[in-house]
Amino acid sequence: MDKNFRKIIDDKNNRILRLEKEVERLKRSLRSENYGLAWIDVPEAFEDDVENKLPIVTSVPRLDIKNDDGKPTHLLIEAENYYALTCLNYTHKGKIDVIYIDPPYNTGLDGFRYKDKRILNKYPDGTEVPIDHPLRHSYWLSFMRKRLDLAKDLLSQNGTIFISIDDNEMAQLKLLCDEIFGERNLIEVFVWESIFRPSNMSQTTRKNAEYVLCYKRNIDTKIELVERWAEPQGEPSLTQNNNKFRPLFFPNNFVEIKLENGKYKAGKFGDVELLDDIQVDKNKIINAFRISGRFKWSQEYLNSEIANGVRIIIKGKSFIPYYLKDYKKTTLRPTKILPSDLVGDVLSANAELNQIFGKSPFKYPKPSSLVSFLIQTIQSANSKSFTILDFFAGSGTTGHAVLKLNKADGGNRQFILVTNDEGGIMSNVCYPRIKIVIKGNKKVKSLGNSFKYYRVNFVGEHGILNTTDRDKLTLAHNATELLAIAENTLEEVKKNDYYEIFENADRHTAIYFRENFDRFDEFVKKVLTLKKPVAVYIFSWENDPFVEEFEDRQGITVRTIPEPILEIYRRIYNL
Repeated sequence: MDKNFRKIIDDKNNRILRLEKEVERLKRSLRSENYGLAWIDVPEAFEDDVENKLPIVTSVPRLDIKNDDGKPTHLLIEAENYYALTCLNYTHKGKIDVIYIDPPYNTGLDGFRYKDKRILNKYPDGTEVPIDHPLRHSYWLSFMRKRLDLAKDLLSQNGTIFISIDDNEMAQLKLLCDEIFGERNLIEVFVWESIFRPSNMSQTTRKNAEYVLCYKRNIDTKIELVERWAEPQGEPSLTQNNNKFRPLFFPNNFVEIKLENGKYKAGKFGDVELLDDIQVDKNKIINAFRISGRFKWSQEYLNSEIANGVRIIIKGKSFIPYYLKDYKKTTLRPTKILPSDLVGDVLSANAELNQIFGKSPFKYPKPSSLVSFLIQTIQSANSKSFTILDFFAGSGTTGHAVLKLNKADGGNRQFILVTNDEGGIMSNVCYPRIKIVIKGNKKVKSLGNSFKYYRVNFVGEHGILNTTDRDKLTLAHNATELLAIAENTLEEVKKNDYYEIFENADRHTAIYFRENFDRFDEFVKKVLTLKKPVAVYIFSWENDPFVEEFEDRQGITVRTIPEPILEIYRRIYNL
């Protein structure tokens, strides 16, 4: 096709796309539904900036961690998540099994900033959003809408998304997700007991809970809820300082105790009082007895928990009773309430980071036990080979959770973590955390696995709606890592100025990225020597994958670049 004629066609198509996008924006601003969520859709700098650039991913090999342990190679992507989600819509569209995100809660104090395009010259790093800002909710909804729109297309047909949130945006997020994912696809709004012992400072209620919204991509696909549960987190005490003293009665041969065999006299022991003598034999109190203290459980509740399989443990001569619920015996299906002794709380999350770093470098982390639990909530035949995405990766909790699961059951789940490096969150927290738990140190056992480190960069001189032939050439020359990620062939085995070859244990990806075909015969010969199946990508001005050199060759598929990449980007920017 003549280049001038092709340019005329491209210009016409781009004008149509711009008009379609403007019509869609107007439709949103003039919603006439009787019921739904409406807000001022504030233009974000990222949205139109990407239209003036072509995003790609670039590997940073010096930051990779590689182990030859047969475990998955995960992806860490340093980028603003809007850019990363754009690239992932080419590499992973319809391929993600589970998304977990912990976005900004928009509390007015959590540092959430919005890059309002209208005032970017005044606030280049984004405008702060205090609790009394008139556009507080509009900023946040505009921010989330763009990212959840992109995330939806990444989910497989059986995919599930979990979103952590608190009261500040819970109502708005629920309506937004109903609109994006469909109200009928809501699985549950879980209530997470985030603080086991909440503060008494509040004059109204003592907040101790957050929420996790759970949606399926398609509720009509088969759902099998897991019948196994994560281990409870520690052994919480039955005492609570602000409660009144009350006695509790325990039956014989029920309470476990970590004291030597023998008889122990009744008496006062610090905060609790043993009201009866007890006899200990083989780490059990063999007689029935009473004990008094500032207990948070009533006798009635204790009796019901005993019936449900609770264990009571006394650790020493303080005689403080602790409880351990064996959820594996008592629960077969997830309940709406996620108790902290099952999935952890903010204290256990901070303790986890303290163990890794010595002192927690991150505010408000989630415990990896919570994310592990959520990942296991929905089970399918390939539950040990899920691909899990977190595009608000923060301290790297999701990656840690996946590594622990893989270690526990020999699974091959792969995670993709995305975060920017604002405030050093990637370089000082997320990256070192994942590195430490993979490699291990004196305090942390090695969990194995490997990861590749990437950054999102931009190429070309024009945006997606104005790409020139020069831009297309530049994109093709720089898209090899993007294609390797799309095929999950992350190890580079050969590279020169004309072609590049990647592999994994099962297959190869071979990319001829030059418009000049001087070394194409050499490329063909190399591909034909490869023993594993090969995905071949070849530069083409048209979108025609036919290449007679590979015709009828078993195990070889042929695709073109860069047009299919551009087509995905065009669809995104025409949302």
